[in-house]
Amino acid sequence: MSQLDLDELTKQELDFLFQKQSEAVKKANSATNDDKLYLYKYYKQATVGNINIEEPGFFDFTGKAKYNAWKSVEDTSTTVSMKKYILKTNELLKI
Repeated sequence: MSQLDLDELTKQELDFLFQKQSEAVKKANSATNDDKLYLYKYYKQATVGNINIEEPGFFDFTGKAKYNAWKSVEDTSTTVSMKKYILKTNELLKI
């Protein structure tokens, strides 16, 4: 599925595909840490919106990486976030 294909979907179809891919990608064994951060930031932006948590402490390396990833997509729309998430999951699942 390409970006052009995603652009043709209704909001309801996009929501459904996003939820479906969110479950399917949990079974992907090929995800690197960078892939996981990419998915995390777009999932959070699509489902929560702009970052709404305090920045983790200096020694919380995982929390800090997740915070910075999510912060990097601040003000990205829900629709764009869902599309980027779906495209990445397709790549990881080799769809």
